Amino acid sequence: MLEDLNTTILIHERGTAEWDEALRLLVDAARNAGQTLNQTGLPDLAWVAAEVAAGAATQLDDPIVKAAVAWDRCGALLHQGSARETQAVADAALRALEPISATGDTDALVLEGALVLRQVVACARAGDADGAWSQATRALEVSGRLPDGHHDLRWQTVFSRANVLVHTTEAGVEVDAPDTGLSFVDDVAVAAMPSRERITHYRIDEARAMHRMGRSGDAVVTLRSAAQRAPHYVHAHPMARELVGDMVRRGVPSQAASLSGLVRGMELVS
Repeated sequence: MLEDLNTTILIHERGTAEWDEALRLLVDAARNAGQTLNQTGLPDLAWVAAEVAAGAATQLDDPIVKAAVAWDRCGALLHQGSARETQAVADAALRALEPISATGDTDALVLEGALVLRQVVACARAGDADGAWSQATRALEVSGRLPDGHHDLRWQTVFSRANVLVHTTEAGVEVDAPDTGLSFVDDVAVAAMPSRERITHYRIDEARAMHRMGRSGDAVVTLRSAAQRAPHYVHAHPMARELVGDMVRRGVPSQAASLSGLVRGMELVS
């Protein structure tokens, strides 16, 4: 498929409908590949896919497509631990989006919100609590400009009010304010999000927050429930594995059997 798309791009003149469509398909293919690679623990290859998508998006010169690709690049950078670079990529894309999102365009708004959520995580991982909460407030404001119950599926960001909570929960753990992260957004149903990956990611961070707050028994129950619904994702997730390892070292007598089940599933037994 990629070879056919590249051939189409080469044989058609810039600006023709065929050239434009081939580039958009190339962006979609590279983005899908990158997200799959990220979720399977291959961030280096995900970065390569993101760069392919970025090259095609640059030729298209469409700020919406560029923003979607920037969101992917930020995800790959976060997997690599590059918080500062994540913020730089997001900032550049947000500046280009600003004139469009100001008109209320839904695509621009969801991508603005999604990029700001990347900044929430980047700030939190860099230890910048004030920056993380400031960006989270901005993301929440953007979500308020969308139709009720809207979740972005077109650009695969799943941006929504509920997804803001997913990110603040992670941020709260990173900046040692788990209670703030868990309570940052009121009246949302994460379980109703149209993304098993987002729901499972939230449950992992919810369990991490509970453990940080001294509710280790609840953390085991939450993580065990998530693992029953998405075992491969949870068992392979670095933060879930780190959490289980820490709970094993500290001990959770009230949930010893469930914790042992997680240990076996993750093959953490020496």
